[in-house]
Amino acid sequence: MIIGALQLNVVKNDKVKNLDTVERLIDHSAEIIVLPELFSTGYFFETVNQYKKIAEEIPNGYTTKRLCDIARKANSHLVGAIVETESAQLYITAIVVGPSGYIGKQRKRHLTNRESNFFTFGESSEIFNINGCKVGVIVCLEGWFPESARELMLKGAQIICHTALTCQERTLDIMRVRAIENNVYLIAANSITTENCGGDSITFRGDSRVIDYNGNILINAGREEKLIAVEVDESKTVSKDLEDCKDLISEVKKHKYFCKEF
Repeated sequence: MIIGALQLNVVKNDKVKNLDTVERLIDHSAEIIVLPELFSTGYFFETVNQYKKIAEEIPNGYTTKRLCDIARKANSHLVGAIVETESAQLYITAIVVGPSGYIGKQRKRHLTNRESNFFTFGESSEIFNINGCKVGVIVCLEGWFPESARELMLKGAQIICHTALTCQERTLDIMRVRAIENNVYLIAANSITTENCGGDSITFRGDSRVIDYNGNILINAGREEKLIAVEVDESKTVSKDLEDCKDLISEVKKHKYFCKEF
């Protein structure tokens, strides 16, 4: 399987231009491509009304429909987070689409302090079957919580898609740990955008990458707006046993406070 990330320089509040860029950069080279968090709109807005203006229903909104069309043309599966609206609530939600259309969604469960002022947190984590491979999704800050990736591993995830925005190298280092401890490939997608909000400026560091189950960085996008992709052997991540622990799942389930539902 060929998997990768699309690193973007997002134009704030311009869905059409950002989706045009996605369509221009994506080719037929990868079966799974992960996009950054809020790839179609930008991230920093100052009021809840501004977020409401960019929010969309899923799957009936512009971004999901357009992404489905891009996925069909490229014969690829695409994963990326947008602002979702449902029943007057706002969510940061990852959408998963493929050549045949909309597949599903994953709402962000762990919100930053700032995000909690605007968004409602999700309550479940899903596994998506993509060409016979079990794929899970975590959104940005969720990567800091080992429980997020662990839950996906216990549900059989072979690849974890990390749709994110970060300026911290340590976030990407943590993703290497998540890949190792759960015996998964991990795709981390970031942007290279500089955004302004309330007089402050932040630049996301790029460095989108694909990490293997040993923590090796197989490919890195650096600071360019580009698609990166690499071939992996997803069968290597079916087993969840580590070198010195040949029954990892049984060991994890000793922590009954966490594993009672599995």
